[in-house]
Amino acid sequence: MKKSLLFLAFIFLFGSASLAQVSEAEMNMSKIRPLDSLIQDAIDTAPLIHRLSKGQEAKEEEMKIDRKAWMQHIALTGNYNYGNAVFADQTVTAIEQQTVFRTNTAATYNVGISLRLPISEFTAQKNKVKINQLAIDEIEFQKEDLANLITEEVIKRYSNLEKSLATLKLQALKVQADEAAVQVTENYFKSGEATIDEYRMALDILNTAKIELQKTKSDAWYYLKTLEELVGKPVIQ
Repeated sequence: MKKSLLFLAFIFLFGSASLAQVSEAEMNMSKIRPLDSLIQDAIDTAPLIHRLSKGQEAKEEEMKIDRKAWMQHIALTGNYNYGNAVFADQTVTAIEQQTVFRTNTAATYNVGISLRLPISEFTAQKNKVKINQLAIDEIEFQKEDLANLITEEVIKRYSNLEKSLATLKLQALKVQADEAAVQVTENYFKSGEATIDEYRMALDILNTAKIELQKTKSDAWYYLKTLEELVGKPVIQ
């Protein structure tokens, strides 16, 4: 019993020393692009936001057409006259009355604008413009809501990836420590200082650590690919 306790203490110390000597895992968050840029790319490449923007542009064009429709009811009028005019001037005195005729050349013109639009048509045109503006505003709200949802999802997947990579690093360290422990146990077993059960236990611990490591690698790969799919661009720098 005393020998087993000494053996386990040795394994613990040896494993701790091995952990201190292990380098960083191959994958780490320093290779992932900044979160802000990932969020912006995800919003910029989102197909639904793109479709909403196209619908918004269509509504804006309809509103322009409705506003230009007023022009068909506006008329520009004008006329120009040129000719001679005869004027009769009368001069009256105490003795006589005289009439003097004179001729003047004159040119006249006038310009005007007229609006021929029924009240009902005026109201209809105004309502069309208002309806399109409301539709544009509603689409903008939808885009903002969708952008918020995308932001939340990117943050969630980024966080999951960050946690899995941190766990992956620790599990990689544990696997290396367990491998060292198995080697020490094997040496003790060969020299008769460890039992077969202790050797099997060390192997079981190592195999369990390797299985957990592979599972975490799969999780990290999944989070990486789903984040990349959402962003629409590579996420590794």
